[in-house]
Formats: sequence, structure tokens, C-alpha cells
Amino acid sequence: MATMSNYENMQSSGLYPTSGDFCDWHYGLFNSYCYTMEIGNAFHERPENIDDILLRNVGMGMYMIEIADNPKERADLAIANISQQNYLLQPTMLSIPEEGDVPIDICINNLFPYSIENSEVKWRMVKPSRLQSDYGPREWSTTEWTTASVKRVDEACTTGNGNGTLLRAMIPVSESTTGELHYKAMVSTLSGTDFYQYPANGEYYTMQITYRAAFGNFFGAMFMFTVVATFVWGGLAVALRIMLNPEEKEDVVSEGDLRSAVEGELD
Repeated sequence: MATMSNYENMQSSGLYPTSGDFCDWHYGLFNSYCYTMEIGNAFHERPENIDDILLRNVGMGMYMIEIADNPKERADLAIANISQQNYLLQPTMLSIPEEGDVPIDICINNLFPYSIENSEVKWRMVKPSRLQSDYGPREWSTTEWTTASVKRVDEACTTGNGNGTLLRAMIPVSESTTGELHYKAMVSTLSGTDFYQYPANGEYYTMQITYRAAFGNFFGAMFMFTVVATFVWGGLAVALRIMLNPEEKEDVVSEGDLRSAVEGELD
């Protein structure tokens, strides 16, 4: 606000000390900040200077209205630059399980007053195809983003000034799905007055999703081997019997007879 008005930013008692004023009462009752506005250049301004003083200070009033829901929270976050300590984990920092949903984590500074209810991860699955042009996949622009809620997990992460808290969203991607998983996050403050996007500037991260479904198990493989071996060796046995039986050399074996013989051999 001092930058907006070009006035000096200072503690009010540095100008002249007072006691029991509105700021004392406000801080004692609400434990929140109070601002004293000193406008103009004199205690008694000339009437022709009023318009200029108004234009010079109206911006501060509008700004205070904008942050009136929780100015202390906003001021604390800005002073400490806490929001810059939060980050969305990149694909190289995540691991894709062999089955089940894919976890996406957000590392939150322990001093950041986050809201689980208002924070979320947005994601979409896209599958590259031949329809892509040299300017990028045109079908991605029509793929809608889906929202996934976050939960706090009992795992620690590291921020720029110490340990942090992990918020995790589980993305429902099936094991047979392949393509690219696009994801980004939005973290809300506890009061819901401010939202921070990770990564910034509307960007998102891309994770390659490969086929994770099981190709079979030992018992299934043995069953298929038994079925195939039965048909192959059974048919070979029938063919050898016909070839080696002198009495049936002149017989013409029809396709139906051979099928019946194979089925009989299998029985």
C-alpha cells in the first residue's frame, strides 16, 4: 500500500505516539492488523487539493476491500514467500504402481495454511495418434480436465526451508490404459481466499503411462498348454494310426471322419 500511495511505510508510533486508539483496541480484540492512513501533506489541506488526494489514495481503499476477508493470512504469506516453497512433484519424482490408481503428490510447506477441501489435482488422459499435426496434438485441446480430490498422507517431503506435508490425489487410470497423463494442481489457503497453481502460468506435467495389466499366470499358461498339446498330439496320433494301418490305406478319410476321430481320441 505504501508503494501504491508513495507514502512512507512506518509504524504509526514513529510519527507520533498514541495509546488506547482504534488500532490498540482492534489488535487486542481481534488479534489482527490495523492500518493508519495519513493522507495529504498537511493537517489542513486546501480544497483544490482534495481531488488529487482522492485519486492518490483510492487504490489503497480498493485493495483493502479486496483482501478484507483475511488480510493477516495474505500478508503473512507474502512476507515469508511461503507459497513459493510448495511444489507439485514432477513425473520423475513419482512412481507408478503395477496395479491400481496412480498417485500424484503435492509437497506443502508446514507453515502454509492449506485447505484440503478446496485443493485439488486436475488431470486428463490423452493417447497420441496419427492425427497430430506439426503444431501439436490438436485433439488434446478438446480433452476435458477431470478433478481429483486430495488427502493428507503420513509421509514427509522436503521444501526450501525444511520438511513439508504431502497431499496426495489418486488418479483412476486402469492397468490396460496407455498414453500420456497430464496433471496440474491448485492449492487453496485455509480461508479459501487465495489459490495457487502448480506448475504456474497454466502449465502442466506429462507422465507416460504404459500397459500394466497382467499377461497371465502359471495356472492359466498350463491350462492353455494342455489344451493345445491335446489337440496337436491327438491329431498326430490319429493321423499315424491311419497311415500305419494297411487295411485303411485305400479308404478315403473325409474331413468329418477325421474330426470325429480326433474328438474320440480326446475323449
